[in-house]
Amino acid sequence: MMHMKRAVEDVLLGASLRQVAIAYREQLIEQFEFRPEEVTSSTFASETESFMKNVARHLGDKHRGDGRVQHALQVWVMECDHYEAWDALLAGFDFPGKSVLLRRGRVRFPGSMTAHWAESRD
Repeated sequence: MMHMKRAVEDVLLGASLRQVAIAYREQLIEQFEFRPEEVTSSTFASETESFMKNVARHLGDKHRGDGRVQHALQVWVMECDHYEAWDALLAGFDFPGKSVLLRRGRVRFPGSMTAHWAESRD
């Protein structure tokens, strides 16, 4: 089973967070021995979402400023609405185009959750 350490290592080696999410879900399906005809798009969706929120939070807390993590999170927030991913990216990184994502994030999440997001220097 993929654990946080492995997920982080994969991202640091260039895997996208989407790839990590797919691999995690596939491992759950395999571990619980689901037959292909039993698997739907909702199979382990909530478990995968929860794991990915934790991965994003960990990346933001422990790998702040790492360009590989910034890139992975920047791509991921375009695919998901997880506050944890948006917060990890916008609270921990400065990058070109950040101001656009700040505006989008502030529309998406309440002000009390985004007040600590610093403006970009771009």
